[in-house]
Amino acid sequence: MSTDFSRHARTSLDREYAYMAYGMICGAVPGIVAGFVVAAFVGHAAMWLSVFGGIGIVLGLVTGILLHRRWHAPAGTEDPRERGAAPE
Repeated sequence: MSTDFSRHARTSLDREYAYMAYGMICGAVPGIVAGFVVAAFVGHAAMWLSVFGGIGIVLGLVTGILLHRRWHAPAGTEDPRERGAAPE
């Protein structure tokens, strides 16, 4: 097993994990900010940070997975019979 982690992700699974990680980070940051805003008015900062941070992480994870599937979908998966009649 290669231990050179400085290389770019090469397999589809590595890219999917990268999308998931970036999505979780990009979802956690706004979630934590929203938790700070709610905690400023309501109180209980730890509770609101964990609630909104967790929601942001889950939404970022799902978004990362969906973006990876959209952008890296295998080409040519459509059914040729659905295009219409064959040319004569």
